[in-house]
Amino acid sequence: MILQFKNAYLEKLFEGKPVPGKPRFSSDVVIKFKKTVLRLKYADSLRELKAQKGLNFEALKGDWKGYFSVRVDYCYRLILTVDNDEGVRITEILTVHDLTNHYQ
Repeated sequence: MILQFKNAYLEKLFEGKPVPGKPRFSSDVVIKFKKTVLRLKYADSLRELKAQKGLNFEALKGDWKGYFSVRVDYCYRLILTVDNDEGVRITEILTVHDLTNHYQ
């Protein structure tokens, strides 16, 4: 799977680079975020992601139609899109858009 980021803050957070200002997320959430992104990165296909029950991979509805979410922990969800690269081998491209508090 190819993984890319639309959100520069999350990309820096994932890479371990310093981020400006007050931290938006606790260190516990950041660790879980990094683990979740690695699970996405090393998955072979969407079918494998859907089979991992802990991720709770699902399509979103309403204003977020066309987006998907995966569970980072009980409160936080990672919002992403899925595109296909029609090269030599069909490869899914996951684009990380946001990390949101699901119950806020």
